[in-house]
Amino acid sequence: MGKTRCVKDFKCEVCAIPGMLQILSKSYARVRHYKFLMNGKPVFEYHRNSIEYVNRILESKPIPNNPDQNDHCNIDSKLNNLGSINQNSSGRSPAWLGHQPPTLTTRVQIPATAP
Repeated sequence: MGKTRCVKDFKCEVCAIPGMLQILSKSYARVRHYKFLMNGKPVFEYHRNSIEYVNRILESKPIPNNPDQNDHCNIDSKLNNLGSINQNSSGRSPAWLGHQPPTLTTRVQIPATAP
């Protein structure tokens, strides 16, 4: 599976509303439009755009001097929240990660009982 190429503010061939162009293969491109939130998750509408239209528009657009390499389409979703060093991304319990209770290091001698 190849890398998805994304272009922000791309004018949709179907509805003429700007959206996020996603080029998924040499023969398939679509524009993603944000609609609303449902149960805390974004809902998008997708319109297929012809490759000929996409190539024509992209060739006419000037190429920016410093393209944004951190486009959200290419970022691993697990890396979005790097604010906490102690974040457990493995899904394992803290005990599995080595956070176990301390063990006794001193031996206690029990006095011998007299016969």
